[in-house]
Amino acid sequence: MEKTLLYQDKNVKKYLVKFFKDEITKIEDKLVREINNSYTFEGFRKGKVPKEIIKLRFGESFNELLMEEAEHELRHKISEEEKLLFPIIIESKAQEDDHIEFEILIHTYPEIKNINYENMVVRVPSSKEIVEDYIQNRLDELLNSNAILEPKDSPAKDGDYVRIVYDLIDENGEILSKDEETELTIRENDERPLVKAIIGKNNKEEFEITKEDEGRKLTQKVRVEQIYTRKLPELNDNFVKELNIEVETLSALKEKLKKEGEEAVKSWQEDFIINYILGELPQYVEIDISEDSLNYYLDSYITDLKNKGKYEEQLEKLGNDENKLREEVKKSALNWIKDIVTIEKIAKENNISVTEEELSQAIKNFGNVYGLSYANTREIISSNPQILEEIAWEELRKKVAKFIKDKIKIEEFTKEDEEIAESENDVPESAQPEPEANDENKVQKE
Repeated sequence: MEKTLLYQDKNVKKYLVKFFKDEITKIEDKLVREINNSYTFEGFRKGKVPKEIIKLRFGESFNELLMEEAEHELRHKISEEEKLLFPIIIESKAQEDDHIEFEILIHTYPEIKNINYENMVVRVPSSKEIVEDYIQNRLDELLNSNAILEPKDSPAKDGDYVRIVYDLIDENGEILSKDEETELTIRENDERPLVKAIIGKNNKEEFEITKEDEGRKLTQKVRVEQIYTRKLPELNDNFVKELNIEVETLSALKEKLKKEGEEAVKSWQEDFIINYILGELPQYVEIDISEDSLNYYLDSYITDLKNKGKYEEQLEKLGNDENKLREEVKKSALNWIKDIVTIEKIAKENNISVTEEELSQAIKNFGNVYGLSYANTREIISSNPQILEEIAWEELRKKVAKFIKDKIKIEEFTKEDEEIAESENDVPESAQPEPEANDENKVQKE
């Protein structure tokens, strides 16, 4: 196969590819073997039909098969020689007496001009404060779940526990459910219409609310059965003993919750950092990419949206601004391409790969998300290799991110730090001090 470069714009290349007589003969022989294995011809034993007879019987169809097989061979060889972003585009093809030729356009991986992820800084919430919040939240949950309920005769208000009975009726008057019982706790920040409607109501009082459900207008007829005040128990050793758990003192409970919180924070913080690195990595990479590649991605994406009937929906999210949609898609394309080429480069240069054990665990995790056994997950993946490729790719991305994690700065910030930063951002521009010029770049004033 002879490959001649006709045109190049950065990572976009146009080639003239030719197959000559010897290669064509090999492709023909392969076709003949396949035809002999699949067809029988009167007067010939199966598998023993000469090439010339097959070509004669198939006529023009043989040439079409020959071109298809040559194209398949071309795609295979080009994909081995070049790192391709998108499928090969066949712009023209021809069969001459002594050769077959294709004119193709390919989008290859762009050149990476610069990677400076070492300058990345990941800011994470203070692990100490998160653990403290975890302990307090768990204690609050225990107190609330063990609240003492006392019936009351005054109107329902924030913090009360209310037992109601309701009927649900559709717009045609049909009763969908009757005398359904439920309980709820009134919270100040609960925006549910039912909760807001209960506030101020008395025992045995009835009211109605309407709501939409899958395009249907439903009426909920509600009766307040009983309102209760919720009295939280005192948080002390006696309360802990009544919980019948493995600890019996408040200090022991707090220590137990602290260990739980530290384990949870460790896992959460690791995921947070990895996801942050992967999300920000493209911003620390510069590539030399042709505008044609971004436009190819854009056109393919929009065509796919239209074919799925989702174009108008996406457009509406951006205020029906087509230019904004195109800008957003091209930005996503650039980040996606940067991600691919950078992850592969870092992995190759630092011998980072996904082991069989890691891949097996990733497959198990994938199956767990969908409630599948490992055997069933393997069966699904074997029938769809693309899923396996995606799982392996995500594992490689995570391993590269962990490699980067050890080479960048990670800072913890407290709530106080955040409040100070927010207050500084709120200072009017005119009130902010003007930076002084350094010796190398002083501002000259007339």
